[in-house]
Amino acid sequence: MSLPTRQSAHSLYADDGRRLAATLFEPSAPPQAAIVVCGALGVPRRYYRSFASWMAERGVAVLTFDYRGSGESLDGPIRQDPATLYDWGRYDMDAAITAARSRWPDAPTWALCHSFGGQALGLTPHRAELSGAIVVASASGDMALYDTRFGHVMRFTMHVAIPAVTRAVGYMPGRLGLGTDLPAGVVRQWSEWCRTPNYLVGALGETGHADLAIPMHFFRIADDTYAPERPARALEGWYQRATVRSRTLHPREVGLRKLGHFGLFRPGKTVAFWQEFHAIIASNFP
Repeated sequence: MSLPTRQSAHSLYADDGRRLAATLFEPSAPPQAAIVVCGALGVPRRYYRSFASWMAERGVAVLTFDYRGSGESLDGPIRQDPATLYDWGRYDMDAAITAARSRWPDAPTWALCHSFGGQALGLTPHRAELSGAIVVASASGDMALYDTRFGHVMRFTMHVAIPAVTRAVGYMPGRLGLGTDLPAGVVRQWSEWCRTPNYLVGALGETGHADLAIPMHFFRIADDTYAPERPARALEGWYQRATVRSRTLHPREVGLRKLGHFGLFRPGKTVAFWQEFHAIIASNFP
């Protein structure tokens, strides 16, 4: 049964003072749980609007946000924005988790991590305050884990295209295939991590992935070339203390021909998978 909901713009403030644009989706009654949507690289928060509204209609509050330097969290000229991927994880995702815990203190808080969100969850200082996480279409970016053909494309992107474009124009234009415009520091660090064995864990050394002891439900997508099985399983291995469950979603399960890396949160037949996510969270309602 669908419940009345309200949607409102909101501002988050990270520990380093950066303001982030966010949206709250709330049921009219006190929520039974809350979700922080930690989105994919280059994907604005508006992409998750239908999913967030659907969850709120079923008693689960949702917070979506734009990472610094992107979407409505861009503050000033993008060429001058110092944002990095590390900032997105340690500051921005953490600010969203803290805000959700403060806004809905009586509701268990879950992270819904899409792509980059699943990679960076171990960087957030308040990660242990989560009741669980649902991780979708996420994988280690270590290029050595990818098949030869896709690996060649990505190596060209990381070694040649990103450095050349960011030097030439001072940022990465979204029209080149990464969704929204992104600051140079974000895509340069992404490029560096992808060229490092074991991706961000190898590049940063000490992270909090291995100590996160919460239930984590990983969903791979069968036709996802960005997060295929081998690198996806490598990512799961980072979370050594988590209670890990994983499965592969097939488009044909819901009557679709394709789903891919970005298809799961588009409204339509994908609602069948959203119901699965809701059931996981509902099984832990107080």
